Amino acid sequence: MDRRTFLKNTALTVGALAARTAAGKAASANIGRGDRIVISNPYEKVDWNTTQRHKAALHLHTLQSDGFQMVEEVVRAYHRAGYTIISITDHDWNEPNRRIVGHWGPLPAEQATPYPRDPKPDNFPANPTWPWTDYATPGPADLGLVGIKGNELSYKHHINSYYNDYGLWHGTPGDQIGHKAPYRIVDAEGREIQEDDQLTAIGMKGGLGILCHPSISDEHAWWERKSLRWYIERYRLHSSDYLIGMEITNNVPAHQAYDEGLWDQLLARFMPERPIWGFGNDDMHDLRSANQTFNMLFLGALSDTGVRKAMETGQFCIYRSTKYINYMMPSVEFSDFPDLKAIKIDQDSETISIEAVNYDEIKWISAPASLEPVEDYRTSNQPWPLGTVVHRGNTLDLRAAPGLRRYVRAEIMRKDGDHIHRIFTNPFGIVKS
Repeated sequence: MDRRTFLKNTALTVGALAARTAAGKAASANIGRGDRIVISNPYEKVDWNTTQRHKAALHLHTLQSDGFQMVEEVVRAYHRAGYTIISITDHDWNEPNRRIVGHWGPLPAEQATPYPRDPKPDNFPANPTWPWTDYATPGPADLGLVGIKGNELSYKHHINSYYNDYGLWHGTPGDQIGHKAPYRIVDAEGREIQEDDQLTAIGMKGGLGILCHPSISDEHAWWERKSLRWYIERYRLHSSDYLIGMEITNNVPAHQAYDEGLWDQLLARFMPERPIWGFGNDDMHDLRSANQTFNMLFLGALSDTGVRKAMETGQFCIYRSTKYINYMMPSVEFSDFPDLKAIKIDQDSETISIEAVNYDEIKWISAPASLEPVEDYRTSNQPWPLGTVVHRGNTLDLRAAPGLRRYVRAEIMRKDGDHIHRIFTNPFGIVKS
């Protein structure tokens, strides 16, 4: 499919979405007692009695860009820690060995990666770190894993790109990085490439994309925070066939409200017609100190097609702990998370129930009370109102929850001294009929 045909088809899809949204304006009203509720459920296909739970790491870096460890060391460390789904997402913007002395340091020259060998892959060094066997690493099947071809597109807003080989290279070898002047990447006509071009390329290549770490602060040459309006436009312009979600927990604790609030602001505008799935990615650069967050996929059986389908349909939860983790330890100790047993929906009684153990609280969160920003997104870590807590407890009565609009998501929380361990569900769509 050429770019023109793809854009035409995408425009038709987005146009249909807008029409459905306009026709369903009643969905934005509060749900009241006596209203009939129809629920879209990302876990509809899950048999909670037999489902397999598979831990997925979908944002990892190695010495092939700006990580500290070789591909094999990263893959084996996550495999040893119980992950069965792994995507290496090195930056397309970086050449290998950025952490070696003489570049950014501090690693000695003898630790440099010699990979990939000649002949180099197409689009080197913007190519994905794939297949793993080209980097002296066993293939996913040899380890009993599902591996996903991945790349972190790093020109302008970072985008994790899966299941395709797209990547951008700025063409000037060296250590200078950034997308602010004078660093620009242009197309054949001299037009600067934008995020929309990159997202369109992902879709044309049959891939999936998610927007990465919105809350990173603005002081970096390679990053610029975006407005709420910018995010709204991206999800409005690009189909959920390929732009499937965003990272929610790739942050430090001080920035949690930024990302979680942004997610709720977007869900309040797009649900239930256009889901935006939340992803829990640790953005690991150094195995010795990583954010403790991951995705738990619920699968009938581990397979390439099953993993992709779960990513596309939101059939997973985010796990997030405020504790960091060292994946270089022989035995990795994860936090004592709540144990999610099942999510059940009763359409007749119009309730959603969560069965879980080892938790302190379950919160149900819906649209923010206000959809207007309250502070400057460039400097504030809570620039927009958070989602509204509409209920606390394991069963939500959809007819009785005040403030319920368009969607609801749940958080299952356990306190552990100064630390908090949480599970986030993906959103359930709610409309009046």
